[in-house]
Amino acid sequence: MRLLLVDHLVALYNVILIAVWSPLAMTSATARWMIGVHIGALSLPLLLLWAPELQSSVARAAREVYPLLWVLVFWKELGIHCSLVGSASNDAFIASLDRSLFGENFNVTWAPAVSQVWVGDLMQFLYFSYYIVLVGVIVRVLSSGNRTAVRDLTLSFAAVYLGAYIVYAIAPTAGPMSMFPRFEGAGTHSLFRVLNDGAAAAGDATGTAFPSTHVAGALTLALVAWRQLSRTEAWVATVLAVGIAPATVYTQNHLVIDGVAGAILAVGLQLSLPVLVKLQAALAEGRRPRLARDTEPETA
Repeated sequence: MRLLLVDHLVALYNVILIAVWSPLAMTSATARWMIGVHIGALSLPLLLLWAPELQSSVARAAREVYPLLWVLVFWKELGIHCSLVGSASNDAFIASLDRSLFGENFNVTWAPAVSQVWVGDLMQFLYFSYYIVLVGVIVRVLSSGNRTAVRDLTLSFAAVYLGAYIVYAIAPTAGPMSMFPRFEGAGTHSLFRVLNDGAAAAGDATGTAFPSTHVAGALTLALVAWRQLSRTEAWVATVLAVGIAPATVYTQNHLVIDGVAGAILAVGLQLSLPVLVKLQAALAEGRRPRLARDTEPETA
């Protein structure tokens, strides 16, 4: 069984996280435990490489989508790491850079300046719509039964989230919620404000503000939708993804620079991944890499 690019990305992430946790190993039992977990996770690509062709449909499905599950598992670890190393200096630097680039911290000034209730309600809905895009695109692609589409989703999703996770692990940032007073005005009591606060309380991980995965993830999934789903579904995902970016700032969950960095990460990876996939396929087949644009999907 041949390894895919996404398998290498997951393995590389484990190596990087071992290096990130290592300086804390002498003083923290948690760090030692996490290093052990990532060393164990490194064995998965080898198991895939040595495994015979999978006969069970459940096993084949698990082999294709396990990186999606890994992304969910790795998320909470980032908050544990941030609690040990802190983020104050990183937060101060990013907030200062945001102010220098854009003239002010719009996460502080925008909501009080535009405080109509309908605007606040709309922004809270758009921020929540990240989960609609996340679940909607993933479920639609996985339920399609199209192996090429599933691999496209898995690679794109894992690349953008693990890329962001590496930044969080190396330079965690808690974000504006920890630095600035929250504006209690428009949208404060809306249904989607309650849902957003509940989602943050249940699943948020401290230290994951820069770059914004709300922006990076939604844009990535919208691009996947254009390649793998209907035009109507792709347009819906795109409109919501575009709306999520300003909503992250208005709702004071992110600085402007967080969203910009998330967009750059998403677009940059989407532009580079097709080249890397072709390179890997060529090397695996023992032929000279052909990097010219090719519309044939990877089927290996």
